[in-house]
Amino acid sequence: MKILLVGAESEWAIEKYFLKYLSEFAEVDFFNIHGKFLTYYHASIFNKLMFRLGISNIENKLNVELLAKCHMSNYDVILVFKGMEVRRRTLITLRNKGIYLFNYNPDHPFVYFGRGSGNKNVLQSIKLYHHHFSYSKRIIQDLKNKFQVSASWLPFAYEECHKPITEDEINAVCFIGNADRDRAEAINELILNRIHVDVFGNNWRRFLKPNPYLKIHKPVYGKEFITVAQKYRIQLNLFRPQNIGSHNMRSFEMPSLGCIMLAPYSEEHDSFFKANEEAFYFKKDSLVTCVKHILNLDPIEALKIRENAYNRCVTSNYHYRDRIKVLYETINNFNK
Repeated sequence: MKILLVGAESEWAIEKYFLKYLSEFAEVDFFNIHGKFLTYYHASIFNKLMFRLGISNIENKLNVELLAKCHMSNYDVILVFKGMEVRRRTLITLRNKGIYLFNYNPDHPFVYFGRGSGNKNVLQSIKLYHHHFSYSKRIIQDLKNKFQVSASWLPFAYEECHKPITEDEINAVCFIGNADRDRAEAINELILNRIHVDVFGNNWRRFLKPNPYLKIHKPVYGKEFITVAQKYRIQLNLFRPQNIGSHNMRSFEMPSLGCIMLAPYSEEHDSFFKANEEAFYFKKDSLVTCVKHILNLDPIEALKIRENAYNRCVTSNYHYRDRIKVLYETINNFNK
């Protein structure tokens, strides 16, 4: 089977895991459509203006290039990530060639919360895919009910796991991620209750005023991300709007590093990690209470929870290889 992945080729894109592990099952190629678009878009203010005015031809060029690549290589399957640059008529052409079309969307396929979360190309193409994958059970049900399409649940996962450490633990709250209004509101609630919080990410000074209980740090990636994550007593997980009622990437990244994760309650979260033993969950009015409880845990008890979280990850099918094996099996059933 020959599979073409269409998405973003970058250090931070989830596509890299799919490319890595799908290659264990099939012949896999990649078309960096989103990366090519971003190169054009950020090349000049003129390019940005042309695109926003709707008079740029970049999308047309990218779709012509995608069709040419498919014509040359005769793919059996195309897996599109989100699909903001892939036009409806391109998918129709590919489908008419007998290619099976799949979509994986790490955001929401028809409710958009920002410029980069979706557009008309994504919305207008929903019914053209043979099958959709989503991290959210709610989104799966909405896709089936509102669009009558085939869809299945594919949760997020972890790539790296590291045993917990307790040396020089900082008994405070840490949040790793960029700021937005909702996240800032949660952080502000903690610091107003005299709870020390360290945030690592962009744009926090836009939303939060200086406070003795708040420290703002630059973003962290790679090995530095792991080091920072492991040394704090609490790793706070705060949802974007599209993740409410479901989970996000941090839901697995933090436990796999042996961190104590405090995250919003959801049935999905509760099915992945046992509450108060492998992770902690808060509801709308219980954030401060939960934080104080975790900060006051005995160090031995805290270490046990860290170990439980780590062990749950490594003994369960929570790795990207496991998820992508499920994805491949689904794809293969269509292609038989």
